[in-house]
Amino acid sequence: MKQFVIFIPVLLTVLLVAVSPAFGGVAVKVTREIIEETVERAAKRSGRELVEQAAKKSANETLERLVKTYGDDVIKVVDDAGFELLELVPRYGDEIVEFAMKASPQARRAFAQNIPELLPLVRRVGRNALELEAKSPGLSIKVFRVFGDDAGKVVAKNVPAEDIPRLLKYADKADNLATREVLVETYKKERTSLFERIPARLVLATGLTASMLYGTHEATAPARAVAKTIKDSPDVAKTAVSQFTAWGAGVVLVVIVLLLWRFDLMPWHRKRHQATTTAMSETKQQDKDRIFEQEDRHGQ
Repeated sequence: MKQFVIFIPVLLTVLLVAVSPAFGGVAVKVTREIIEETVERAAKRSGRELVEQAAKKSANETLERLVKTYGDDVIKVVDDAGFELLELVPRYGDEIVEFAMKASPQARRAFAQNIPELLPLVRRVGRNALELEAKSPGLSIKVFRVFGDDAGKVVAKNVPAEDIPRLLKYADKADNLATREVLVETYKKERTSLFERIPARLVLATGLTASMLYGTHEATAPARAVAKTIKDSPDVAKTAVSQFTAWGAGVVLVVIVLLLWRFDLMPWHRKRHQATTTAMSETKQQDKDRIFEQEDRHGQ
């Protein structure tokens, strides 16, 4: 019985060794077919016709080696990036594939189309450059040159494509790099309203300074806080408006009373005024009567 138990693992090992070449041959054949199909798709994505057998063979060999090194995920990466990625691997090395594997499908294609110019930037700042290039083709290099690496990453992550050209125009008029960094931070807080609060014509005429940006944000802080409260808590805002209306009505009433008092227009002032007027009239009449009496005496 012991001999039989020992014999089973040995038999299984022999069977695996015997059949492995057959399965290995099938695996190699399938992988080569997938590789060839992937190369063809990549060529079509890039608008290429692989007429030259040498170019096709080189691309197949490159992709086969990459699959062995990085796994089957490379197939999807090449599908997204296009033929340029495979074509430039011999020149720039496997690092361009490693960068592409970390990027989104759109960023892979943008990278493959401009590897010579984008590669130095990607080496320095990472995938942010690729994602920015996919979002705003042709602007990633300028964004990082104008704003610097740290602020450039903030732009890549937070600024939508339609606002990047306007942000660059404002940055071109900034007096220094620190002001450009403040510009990015202010945009994060105010979004597109920044361009309304600091009109482009003003920036073009006078340039852009940090004081302009700080002033814009701080001066509008109370208004933004009120607007946020109204938006987030309509019930609280309604109560506040009601209380303010009642308080305001009270203030107006007090002001009216003070004005009436100041100019003697209160009801008792009117009665006093009438009494005073009557007394004065009687006094004047008495004076006239005395004068007439005196004149009569002199006449006699």
